[in-house]
Amino acid sequence: MKESTLNKGWVSLGAIGLFFLGKIKWLLALLKVAKVGSLLSIFVSLGAYALVYGWKFAAALVYLIYIHEMGHLLAAKRKGIKTSSAIFIPFVGALIALKEEPKNANQEAYLAFGGPLLGTVAFLPAIPLFLVTENPFWLLVITLGAMINLFNLMPVHPLDGGRIVGVISAKLWVVGIIGMVVYMFFRPNPLLILFFILGISKWWNEFRSEITINQRDSVIESNQFGMEQLEEFAAATEEEKIRLVNIWNMELSRLHGKLNKMKSWHIPLFDDDKLKEKQRTEVKLTIYRSLLDAANSNEYQYGPTDFENIGTYERIAATFFKEVQEQTKIRDKEKSYYSSSLKTKVIWFSLYLGLAIFLMLTSLYAGDLMEQYKTSLP
Repeated sequence: MKESTLNKGWVSLGAIGLFFLGKIKWLLALLKVAKVGSLLSIFVSLGAYALVYGWKFAAALVYLIYIHEMGHLLAAKRKGIKTSSAIFIPFVGALIALKEEPKNANQEAYLAFGGPLLGTVAFLPAIPLFLVTENPFWLLVITLGAMINLFNLMPVHPLDGGRIVGVISAKLWVVGIIGMVVYMFFRPNPLLILFFILGISKWWNEFRSEITINQRDSVIESNQFGMEQLEEFAAATEEEKIRLVNIWNMELSRLHGKLNKMKSWHIPLFDDDKLKEKQRTEVKLTIYRSLLDAANSNEYQYGPTDFENIGTYERIAATFFKEVQEQTKIRDKEKSYYSSSLKTKVIWFSLYLGLAIFLMLTSLYAGDLMEQYKTSLP
């Protein structure tokens, strides 16, 4: 079969895969209705692959994908993380959904590494079987197993490799993105484009995490300021309350004018300082509006005997406190998520590189043998 024909075939299969991926919510909802959803998806994929490649190839492929996914499930179970069952999607692969997020990148790497590790173990018995029988089927199993798990080790999010190297350094995602571009040049495939887009998005979000952290810091600082202002307002005399309200109104007007002069769009990297300042201004505006709402609902507005709107004051004070607590928790988790010790980084780098080299050598060796078998056929 010619290379161009193979490429067209892969493009067609990739298009089918993207169709199923686009309908993934519908598929998952449908399969969730039945307890046998996971098993049903396996047979659907088995039949779809068999129609295109034949039953032997389909059986080997589904077996290898299944064991790979079981590696993720076992790793998640060991960490006490609940997951869904493995759902197979024809010409895309399979997936499991985490019902809770990993606590840190180290745990995420552990869950990701379980797939390629067990997936590699899955095809190891085929090596002695091929050496003894010289049956090309076992060589096919070896080749498929090595290629599937090696591809998943590409350091691009959301592939397993991208999740593993995240604990080493998120900068390695750039290497994976470049590698994906090179791979797509020689083996164009719609699914690769999808992974490339997802990988770029994840890397960009991490690269721009400073902006997100700045936003959270602004929210935390502004809400803390709001809490302090409300405490001062609650203890103030009527005269002092009037003074505070006047100050808040002036600040609100000043911030409105400042925001109106700011650009509605910003060029990433070049306008980061301006973007951060805009974020801080928007958050402060929200705080001053809330302070004035609280003041207008208090005795300052309605008199010492009218308490019908005191609840608004208390609600706003509670909102300030809750926002500080929630945003602090999220910010601290985001800052520490990819933090790990040098020892942890070295261990994961060794495991990742060792498995990748083994799979690469196995893939090359099995691929050469496959070519020899093809050329020896009449």
